[in-house]
Amino acid sequence: MPSELAYLAPSRVRDSIDSLGTNSANALQADQPARPVQPARTAHAIVSAAAPQFVSHPLTRHYPHSVAAPRAGELHLWRFRCEWLPVPVQEGETWLSKGERERARLHPNAALRKRFISARVVTRWIVANLFDCEPHAVDLQDDGNEKLRARHPHDGRGITIDIAYAGIWIVIGIASTTLGLSVAVPSPGAALDDTRETSRQRVRYGSLCNALRYAPVDIDLDLLSSDAASCAFDLAEHGRWHVLDLPMSGKIRAAVALAQPITQVHAVGWPKALVFGERNV
Repeated sequence: MPSELAYLAPSRVRDSIDSLGTNSANALQADQPARPVQPARTAHAIVSAAAPQFVSHPLTRHYPHSVAAPRAGELHLWRFRCEWLPVPVQEGETWLSKGERERARLHPNAALRKRFISARVVTRWIVANLFDCEPHAVDLQDDGNEKLRARHPHDGRGITIDIAYAGIWIVIGIASTTLGLSVAVPSPGAALDDTRETSRQRVRYGSLCNALRYAPVDIDLDLLSSDAASCAFDLAEHGRWHVLDLPMSGKIRAAVALAQPITQVHAVGWPKALVFGERNV
């Protein structure tokens, strides 16, 4: 990895028993167990790619009826505060698996416990609606770092799920293929040179690393500086990856990397003013 990218290692807060705070995510394949990966080398990059169509949905306790299980090229994004739940918290907690309840119990403070529970309750609610099953029956396969996968109980279709925390926000990404989310949240002690462009580079690089099980990605710094919100990169043996900047409020920066072209994004919980090129449903 080029030395100039060393400072771009993604800052991403994950909930896990063994590692709290900033760490990187492991990517899971939807159709097969994760395998060790080699450093990704950039064969060439397409600095810009066609921007996907954004379809905006309000965040309510009624699941958006037009959002079905993601197909190739589709990405689902959810954004909500940790205090938001689709059901009363007491009901939501009954949906959690034994392992999830144990992880929640072991969190060192109430705030992290609440955030973890909110993310898992909402994830189970979403997947239950996608698969037409009960939330407690959703079989979430978990790597311990908020990288999940689930299979349809009847036809075996697989989806991958990634969860990231961005200040007061929880962000969930869902696709039919491998994906990686990355978020940069300003802190009071941030370096003075941590500019908007630097943060954008960091989350783009981080999304690729998270999707590739944090393999070192050898990529030219200039390629991460494109003004285009949607970029595509050919990473040699790892194929083509599409990276999309996510519209966030304030100084928060976020990006998602997907192992296929992104043609449509269903964005739930994003104000219309933030979502570019969107149509409201």
